[in-house]
Amino acid sequence: MSLTRIFRVLVLLVTLVPITAAIERYDFAAEDTIIKDVAIVGGGASGTYAAVRLREDYNTSVVVVEAQNRLGGHVNTYLDPISGAAIDYGVLAYSPIGNATDFFARFNIPTTTFDQAAQRDVYIDITNGAVLSDFVPPTGPDVGAALETWQNITAQYVPYVLPGLWNFFPPGQVPEQLLMPFGELAQMYNLSAAVPTISYVSGIGLGGISNILTFYVMQAFGNPIVSELLAGQFFMPAKASNSLLYQRAQALLGHDVLLQSRVIYGNRSTNGVTLIVSNADGTTKLIQAKKLLLTFPPSLANLQPFQPTANESALFSTWTDVYSFAGVIRLPGVPENTTLSYLDPSSAPTNYLNTRNYPSTLLLTSSSTNGEHLFSVLYATNYSTTHRQAKDAITACVIDLQTSGTYLNASGSADGTLEFLAFADHNSVTWRQSASMLQDGLVQDIYGLQGRESTWYTGSLWTEDYSGTVWDFTDSFLPRLLESLNG
Repeated sequence: MSLTRIFRVLVLLVTLVPITAAIERYDFAAEDTIIKDVAIVGGGASGTYAAVRLREDYNTSVVVVEAQNRLGGHVNTYLDPISGAAIDYGVLAYSPIGNATDFFARFNIPTTTFDQAAQRDVYIDITNGAVLSDFVPPTGPDVGAALETWQNITAQYVPYVLPGLWNFFPPGQVPEQLLMPFGELAQMYNLSAAVPTISYVSGIGLGGISNILTFYVMQAFGNPIVSELLAGQFFMPAKASNSLLYQRAQALLGHDVLLQSRVIYGNRSTNGVTLIVSNADGTTKLIQAKKLLLTFPPSLANLQPFQPTANESALFSTWTDVYSFAGVIRLPGVPENTTLSYLDPSSAPTNYLNTRNYPSTLLLTSSSTNGEHLFSVLYATNYSTTHRQAKDAITACVIDLQTSGTYLNASGSADGTLEFLAFADHNSVTWRQSASMLQDGLVQDIYGLQGRESTWYTGSLWTEDYSGTVWDFTDSFLPRLLESLNG
């Protein structure tokens, strides 16, 4: 890039003046200018799926801008150099809803029923690392009965919440049951035995599930998920890691994917979008597209390069931040085939609604059987937590295992130093707005942003947070996007 062009970009970024003339194509060489029908920002589950469907099935040109060095988002895989085993520590299994299995088939990836090997469960007091010996887990029949009850409750709302919230209840007509704190509903219908399963599968409930609105619990663990869990229908690749799907999608999309790239400025209008993208090698690209598809969590911080409107800022400022992390560590002093579930001590002996009352949670699951003592890690907080702070907190929890006498040499180190083999941030935002905001039409207001300023949205905020449901939602709005593209 010439000094003149660098100066122009810097002036644009400093002044934030949304003048298209400042970033016209003549400011960029031909090889640095990309003209497409749809620019997709984010190459996770929804962005990758949308790119493949638009380009391959709808003859629509696309470019995908992805910040990481790969596609796949929260699909994380650690390749063990000793055993050669692939350990999935992000997404573990897939819902078969909609065209999920067909998406694997189009990339020639055979699938099989998800089957997680049984392990010895050890329940740990999250406040001190001691065994929570008086905790009594719910019995299988009790869990099954509670899940079936939840399945029946959620079934009546499927037309209003899937795929996505396009047909959600009009303002003033949201059923009171959806706006009821989940703890009250759980007591009313004897659902408490299902809570540990709901929290384990969906991650909901951090800081306490009782006061979360039933609607939000349903969005985290809704009818398709509970139905597929009861029927044993979750699936996974038969002989490969979960990353293979995205590796093959990346190979298919080829040069239409810009990896390790970020949008540093975006100008949007009813006539289309113009983006400046910064790449890892220091170069910049100019993208001009008819439509923009944003697939990342639409927090205000993430939206800043796109100059959000006052209405967008007002609506997207209502999200609640979520801090979660996944990884693989080595625990030489903890037996393999063991799962350590950290619980709030008030959950003992059978207060299942309290299992996640603590402001953080940790799950350590054995992921090796060859003596390497590898454990997958899931850690989350309901307060701001950095990558470094998360690692330190996990280390502190392992030190507690040692000082409490639960596992005297859990980390294999006297000072508790942990070997982190892989670690990824899965931070996001989520729905936690008040009942009155939902009753006043918040859902309709947020969905009313679809298509405005030539901008469309998909991803976990717009439906239930599972790859299958996200793909199903994406299928529901692609015809709308295409109609606006051709209109």
